Amino acid sequence: MKSKIKTAVIGVGNMGKNHVRIYSLISDLVSIADVDEEIGRTIAKTYHTKYYKNYQEMLDRERIEAVSVVVPTPYHRQVVEVCLKHRIPTMVEKPIAGKVTDAQYLIRLSEEYKANLMVGHVERFNPAVIKLRQLIKEGKLGNIISIVSQRVGISFPNIKNSNVLIDLGIHDVDVFNFLLNELPIRTKIVTHKMFKNNQADSASMILEYKNTCCLLQVNWITPIKMRKLFVTGTDGFTELDYIKQKIVMYDKIVEKKRDGNFFEFLSMYKHPKKEIYISRKEPLKEELIYFLESVSDGIKINSIHALEALKIVISEKK
Repeated sequence: MKSKIKTAVIGVGNMGKNHVRIYSLISDLVSIADVDEEIGRTIAKTYHTKYYKNYQEMLDRERIEAVSVVVPTPYHRQVVEVCLKHRIPTMVEKPIAGKVTDAQYLIRLSEEYKANLMVGHVERFNPAVIKLRQLIKEGKLGNIISIVSQRVGISFPNIKNSNVLIDLGIHDVDVFNFLLNELPIRTKIVTHKMFKNNQADSASMILEYKNTCCLLQVNWITPIKMRKLFVTGTDGFTELDYIKQKIVMYDKIVEKKRDGNFFEFLSMYKHPKKEIYISRKEPLKEELIYFLESVSDGIKINSIHALEALKIVISEKK
Protein backbone atom coordinates (compact mmCIF):
# COMPACT_ATOMS: atom_id res chain seq x y z
CA MET A 1 0.00 0.00 0.00
CA LYS A 2 1.28 3.44 -0.94
CA SER A 3 0.16 5.10 2.30
CA LYS A 4 -1.87 4.20 5.34
CA ILE A 5 -5.57 4.01 4.56
CA LYS A 6 -7.95 5.78 6.94
CA THR A 7 -10.16 3.05 8.41
CA ALA A 8 -13.08 2.58 10.78
CA VAL A 9 -14.94 -0.34 12.35
CA ILE A 10 -18.67 -0.56 13.02
CA GLY A 11 -19.34 -3.12 15.73
CA VAL A 12 -16.49 -3.95 18.13
CA GLY A 13 -17.74 -7.11 19.83
CA ASN A 14 -16.02 -10.50 19.75
CA MET A 15 -15.01 -10.34 16.08
CA GLY A 16 -15.06 -6.58 15.61
CA LYS A 17 -12.35 -6.00 18.22
CA ASN A 18 -10.01 -8.13 16.08
CA HIS A 19 -10.65 -5.87 13.09
CA VAL A 20 -9.79 -2.93 15.35
CA ARG A 21 -6.59 -4.61 16.56
CA ILE A 22 -5.39 -5.37 13.05
CA TYR A 23 -6.37 -2.01 11.56
CA SER A 24 -4.41 -0.31 14.34
CA LEU A 25 -1.32 -2.09 12.99
CA ILE A 26 -1.79 -1.82 9.22
CA SER A 27 -3.77 1.39 8.72
CA ASP A 28 -4.68 4.76 10.17
CA LEU A 29 -7.56 3.75 12.46
CA VAL A 30 -9.70 6.88 12.53
CA SER A 31 -12.67 5.78 14.63
CA ILE A 32 -14.97 3.00 15.80
CA ALA A 33 -18.72 2.80 16.42
CA ASP A 34 -20.75 0.54 18.69
CA VAL A 35 -24.11 0.84 20.40
CA ASP A 36 -22.57 -0.48 23.63
CA GLU A 37 -20.96 2.67 24.99
CA GLU A 38 -18.96 0.92 27.71
CA ILE A 39 -17.35 -1.56 25.32
CA GLY A 40 -16.89 1.05 22.62
CA ARG A 41 -15.13 3.56 24.85
CA THR A 42 -12.90 0.87 26.32
CA ILE A 43 -11.81 -0.34 22.86
CA ALA A 44 -11.33 3.25 21.63
CA LYS A 45 -9.12 4.07 24.62
CA THR A 46 -7.05 0.91 24.16
CA TYR A 47 -6.34 1.69 20.51
CA HIS A 48 -6.19 5.49 20.81
CA THR A 49 -9.01 6.25 18.41
CA LYS A 50 -12.36 8.06 18.43
CA TYR A 51 -15.58 6.46 19.61
CA TYR A 52 -19.10 7.02 18.26
CA LYS A 53 -22.29 5.45 19.51
CA ASN A 54 -24.04 6.30 16.22
CA TYR A 55 -22.28 4.88 13.16
CA GLN A 56 -24.11 7.22 10.78
CA GLU A 57 -22.77 10.22 12.69
CA MET A 58 -19.28 8.73 12.42
CA LEU A 59 -19.61 8.26 8.66
CA ASP A 60 -20.84 11.84 8.25
CA ARG A 61 -18.13 13.45 10.38
CA GLU A 62 -14.99 11.44 9.69
CA ARG A 63 -12.95 11.07 6.54
CA ILE A 64 -13.00 7.28 6.14
CA GLU A 65 -11.48 5.47 3.18
CA ALA A 66 -12.38 1.90 4.20
CA VAL A 67 -14.74 0.45 6.80
CA SER A 68 -15.40 -2.93 8.39
CA VAL A 69 -18.96 -3.81 9.33
CA VAL A 70 -18.97 -6.39 12.13
CA VAL A 71 -22.52 -6.29 13.45
CA PRO A 72 -25.09 -9.09 13.86
CA THR A 73 -26.29 -10.51 10.54
CA PRO A 74 -29.84 -9.06 10.74
CA TYR A 75 -28.29 -5.56 10.57
CA HIS A 76 -25.93 -6.20 7.64
CA ARG A 77 -28.19 -4.77 4.95
CA GLN A 78 -29.03 -1.64 6.94
CA VAL A 79 -25.46 -0.76 7.94
CA VAL A 80 -23.71 -1.77 4.72
CA GLU A 81 -26.26 0.19 2.68
CA VAL A 82 -25.37 3.38 4.53
CA CYS A 83 -21.63 2.78 4.08
CA LEU A 84 -21.94 2.13 0.34
CA LYS A 85 -24.13 5.19 -0.14
CA HIS A 86 -21.29 7.19 1.43
CA ARG A 87 -19.15 5.61 -1.34
CA ILE A 88 -16.90 3.97 1.24
CA PRO A 89 -15.29 0.61 0.34
CA THR A 90 -16.85 -1.82 2.79
CA MET A 91 -15.77 -5.09 4.33
CA VAL A 92 -18.66 -6.99 5.95
CA GLU A 93 -18.25 -10.16 7.97
CA LYS A 94 -19.92 -13.27 6.58
CA PRO A 95 -22.62 -13.98 5.73
CA ILE A 96 -23.11 -11.10 3.33
CA ALA A 97 -26.71 -10.78 4.59
CA GLY A 98 -29.48 -12.80 6.18
CA LYS A 99 -31.55 -13.00 2.99
CA VAL A 100 -30.62 -13.63 -0.64
CA THR A 101 -32.63 -10.60 -1.77
CA ASP A 102 -30.69 -8.40 0.66
CA ALA A 103 -27.38 -9.81 -0.58
CA GLN A 104 -28.32 -9.16 -4.20
CA TYR A 105 -29.36 -5.62 -3.30
CA LEU A 106 -26.04 -4.87 -1.60
CA ILE A 107 -24.06 -6.18 -4.57
CA ARG A 108 -26.11 -3.98 -6.92
CA LEU A 109 -25.60 -1.03 -4.59
CA SER A 110 -21.83 -1.61 -4.63
CA GLU A 111 -21.89 -1.40 -8.41
CA GLU A 112 -24.13 1.67 -8.45
CA TYR A 113 -22.00 3.68 -6.01
CA LYS A 114 -18.71 2.27 -7.31
CA ALA A 115 -17.62 1.22 -3.83
CA ASN A 116 -16.07 -2.19 -3.27
CA LEU A 117 -17.99 -4.65 -1.13
CA MET A 118 -15.89 -7.46 0.31
CA VAL A 119 -17.35 -10.29 2.40
CA GLY A 120 -15.34 -11.86 5.20
CA HIS A 121 -15.00 -15.46 4.11
CA VAL A 122 -11.76 -15.59 6.04
CA GLU A 123 -10.85 -19.23 5.34
CA ARG A 124 -9.99 -18.21 1.78
CA PHE A 125 -7.02 -16.44 3.37
CA ASN A 126 -5.99 -19.37 5.56
CA PRO A 127 -2.53 -20.43 4.29
CA ALA A 128 -3.48 -24.11 4.70
CA VAL A 129 -6.54 -23.72 2.47
CA ILE A 130 -4.52 -21.79 -0.11
CA LYS A 131 -1.88 -24.54 -0.12
CA LEU A 132 -4.50 -27.29 -0.41
CA ARG A 133 -6.06 -25.52 -3.39
CA GLN A 134 -2.63 -25.41 -5.01
CA LEU A 135 -2.11 -29.15 -4.42
CA ILE A 136 -5.49 -29.91 -5.98
CA LYS A 137 -4.78 -27.67 -8.99
CA GLU A 138 -1.42 -29.38 -9.51
CA GLY A 139 -3.12 -32.77 -9.51
CA LYS A 140 -1.23 -34.06 -6.47
CA LEU A 141 -4.35 -35.85 -5.23
CA GLY A 142 -5.67 -36.91 -8.61
CA ASN A 143 -9.39 -36.47 -9.20
CA ILE A 144 -11.17 -35.32 -6.05
CA ILE A 145 -13.75 -37.89 -4.96
CA SER A 146 -14.91 -36.45 -1.66
CA ILE A 147 -14.36 -33.67 0.86
CA VAL A 148 -15.52 -33.98 4.46
CA SER A 149 -15.55 -31.00 6.83
CA GLN A 150 -15.97 -30.89 10.61
CA ARG A 151 -16.52 -27.50 12.22
CA VAL A 152 -17.80 -28.24 15.70
CA GLY A 153 -17.69 -27.07 19.28
CA ILE A 154 -17.70 -24.15 21.73
CA SER A 155 -18.83 -21.26 19.56
CA PHE A 156 -22.30 -20.79 21.04
CA PRO A 157 -23.77 -17.42 19.96
CA ASN A 158 -25.15 -14.70 22.19
CA ILE A 159 -27.72 -13.68 19.58
CA LYS A 160 -31.22 -15.15 19.52
CA ASN A 161 -32.57 -16.97 16.45
CA SER A 162 -29.08 -18.10 15.40
CA ASN A 163 -28.52 -20.76 12.77
CA VAL A 164 -25.27 -22.72 13.04
CA LEU A 165 -25.23 -23.46 9.32
CA ILE A 166 -25.35 -19.77 8.43
CA ASP A 167 -23.07 -18.63 11.28
CA LEU A 168 -20.39 -21.35 10.96
CA GLY A 169 -21.16 -23.85 8.21
CA ILE A 170 -21.10 -21.22 5.49
CA HIS A 171 -17.30 -21.08 5.94
CA ASP A 172 -16.92 -24.64 4.71
CA VAL A 173 -19.51 -24.37 1.95
CA ASP A 174 -17.47 -21.48 0.56
CA VAL A 175 -14.26 -23.50 0.96
CA PHE A 176 -15.79 -26.41 -1.00
CA ASN A 177 -16.68 -24.01 -3.83
CA PHE A 178 -13.23 -22.39 -3.62
CA LEU A 179 -11.31 -25.68 -3.75
CA LEU A 180 -13.38 -27.22 -6.53
CA ASN A 181 -13.93 -23.97 -8.45
CA GLU A 182 -17.56 -24.89 -9.09
CA LEU A 183 -20.98 -24.84 -7.45
CA PRO A 184 -22.95 -27.86 -6.25
CA ILE A 185 -25.64 -29.39 -8.41
CA ARG A 186 -27.76 -30.61 -5.49
CA THR A 187 -27.75 -30.26 -1.71
CA LYS A 188 -29.41 -31.94 1.23
CA ILE A 189 -29.58 -30.36 4.69
CA VAL A 190 -30.58 -31.90 8.02
CA THR A 191 -30.71 -29.62 11.06
CA HIS A 192 -31.38 -30.12 14.75
CA LYS A 193 -32.52 -27.56 17.29
CA MET A 194 -31.24 -27.92 20.86
CA PHE A 195 -32.02 -24.49 22.30
CA LYS A 196 -35.42 -22.83 21.99
CA ASN A 197 -34.09 -19.42 20.99
CA ASN A 198 -32.20 -20.69 17.94
CA GLN A 199 -33.12 -21.88 14.45
CA ALA A 200 -30.51 -24.65 14.30
CA ASP A 201 -27.74 -25.75 16.66
CA SER A 202 -26.46 -28.73 14.70
CA ALA A 203 -26.49 -29.41 10.98
CA SER A 204 -25.30 -31.96 8.45
CA MET A 205 -25.17 -31.16 4.76
CA ILE A 206 -24.42 -33.15 1.62
CA LEU A 207 -23.34 -31.20 -1.45
CA GLU A 208 -23.17 -32.98 -4.81
CA TYR A 209 -20.79 -31.43 -7.33
CA LYS A 210 -20.09 -32.66 -10.86
CA ASN A 211 -17.64 -35.37 -9.82
CA THR A 212 -17.25 -34.80 -6.08
CA CYS A 213 -19.40 -35.39 -3.01
CA CYS A 214 -18.90 -33.07 -0.02
CA LEU A 215 -20.15 -33.62 3.50
CA LEU A 216 -20.35 -30.92 6.16
CA GLN A 217 -20.86 -31.48 9.88
CA VAL A 218 -21.28 -28.35 11.98
CA ASN A 219 -22.50 -27.61 15.51
CA TRP A 220 -21.76 -25.60 18.63
CA ILE A 221 -22.64 -28.50 20.91
CA THR A 222 -19.50 -30.68 20.81
CA PRO A 223 -17.41 -30.04 23.96
CA ILE A 224 -14.17 -29.67 22.00
CA LYS A 225 -13.35 -27.22 19.23
CA MET A 226 -12.51 -28.91 15.94
CA ARG A 227 -11.99 -27.30 12.56
CA LYS A 228 -10.83 -29.95 10.07
CA LEU A 229 -11.12 -30.89 6.42
CA PHE A 230 -10.50 -34.31 4.84
CA VAL A 231 -9.95 -34.61 1.08
CA THR A 232 -9.91 -37.92 -0.79
CA GLY A 233 -8.57 -38.13 -4.32
CA THR A 234 -7.80 -40.96 -6.71
CA ASP A 235 -4.07 -40.52 -5.97
CA GLY A 236 -4.01 -39.52 -2.33
CA PHE A 237 -5.62 -38.21 0.82
CA THR A 238 -5.08 -35.11 2.95
CA GLU A 239 -6.06 -33.96 6.43
CA LEU A 240 -6.23 -30.21 6.96
CA ASP A 241 -6.43 -28.50 10.33
CA TYR A 242 -7.77 -24.94 9.93
CA ILE A 243 -6.64 -23.82 13.38
CA LYS A 244 -3.12 -25.28 13.35
CA GLN A 245 -2.76 -24.45 9.64
CA LYS A 246 -1.46 -27.94 9.07
CA ILE A 247 -1.79 -30.36 6.15
CA VAL A 248 -0.84 -34.03 6.37
CA MET A 249 -0.75 -35.84 3.04
CA TYR A 250 -0.95 -39.57 2.30
CA ASP A 251 -0.01 -40.09 -1.32
CA LYS A 252 -0.23 -43.86 -1.61
CA ILE A 253 -3.28 -46.05 -2.05
CA VAL A 254 -3.74 -49.63 -0.87
CA GLU A 255 -3.59 -51.89 -3.92
CA LYS A 256 -3.06 -55.41 -2.58
CA LYS A 257 -5.85 -57.53 -1.20
CA ARG A 258 -6.07 -58.60 2.42
CA ASP A 259 -4.06 -61.73 3.16
CA GLY A 260 -2.63 -63.24 6.33
CA ASN A 261 -3.39 -62.46 9.96
CA PHE A 262 -4.83 -59.34 11.58
CA PHE A 263 -1.46 -57.66 12.17
CA GLU A 264 -0.42 -58.17 8.55
CA PHE A 265 -3.73 -56.62 7.63
CA LEU A 266 -2.91 -53.57 9.78
CA SER A 267 0.53 -53.25 8.21
CA MET A 268 -1.08 -52.72 4.82
CA TYR A 269 -2.26 -49.31 6.00
CA LYS A 270 1.04 -48.04 7.44
CA HIS A 271 1.87 -45.95 4.42
CA PRO A 272 4.27 -43.04 4.76
CA LYS A 273 2.69 -39.68 5.45
CA LYS A 274 4.20 -36.25 5.15
CA GLU A 275 3.35 -32.86 6.56
CA ILE A 276 3.23 -30.15 3.91
CA TYR A 277 5.23 -27.05 4.79
CA ILE A 278 3.03 -24.00 5.35
CA SER A 279 4.14 -20.51 6.31
CA ARG A 280 1.63 -19.74 9.05
CA LYS A 281 -0.12 -16.37 9.04
CA GLU A 282 -3.19 -14.85 10.69
CA PRO A 283 -5.99 -15.27 8.12
CA LEU A 284 -7.94 -12.19 9.23
CA LYS A 285 -4.87 -10.00 8.94
CA GLU A 286 -4.17 -11.34 5.45
CA GLU A 287 -7.79 -10.71 4.50
CA LEU A 288 -7.77 -7.11 5.75
CA ILE A 289 -4.44 -6.41 4.04
CA TYR A 290 -5.97 -7.63 0.78
CA PHE A 291 -9.03 -5.43 1.37
CA LEU A 292 -6.92 -2.33 1.97
CA GLU A 293 -4.72 -3.08 -1.03
CA SER A 294 -7.86 -3.22 -3.17
CA VAL A 295 -8.70 0.26 -1.92
CA SER A 296 -5.19 1.61 -2.44
CA ASP A 297 -4.66 0.02 -5.86
CA GLY A 298 -8.20 0.35 -7.21
CA ILE A 299 -8.74 -3.42 -7.49
CA LYS A 300 -12.36 -4.44 -8.16
CA ILE A 301 -13.68 -7.05 -5.73
CA ASN A 302 -16.33 -9.53 -6.82
CA SER A 303 -18.54 -10.81 -4.00
CA ILE A 304 -20.71 -13.18 -6.04
CA HIS A 305 -19.12 -16.17 -4.27
CA ALA A 306 -20.56 -14.88 -0.99
CA LEU A 307 -24.03 -14.69 -2.52
CA GLU A 308 -23.71 -18.25 -3.85
CA ALA A 309 -22.63 -19.58 -0.45
CA LEU A 310 -25.62 -17.89 1.18
CA LYS A 311 -28.01 -19.41 -1.37
CA ILE A 312 -26.65 -22.86 -0.60
CA VAL A 313 -26.90 -22.74 3.20
CA ILE A 314 -30.46 -21.44 3.17
CA SER A 315 -31.52 -24.16 0.76
CA GLU A 316 -32.20 -22.02 -2.28
CA LYS A 317 -29.99 -24.26 -4.39
CA LYS A 318 -31.43 -27.78 -4.65
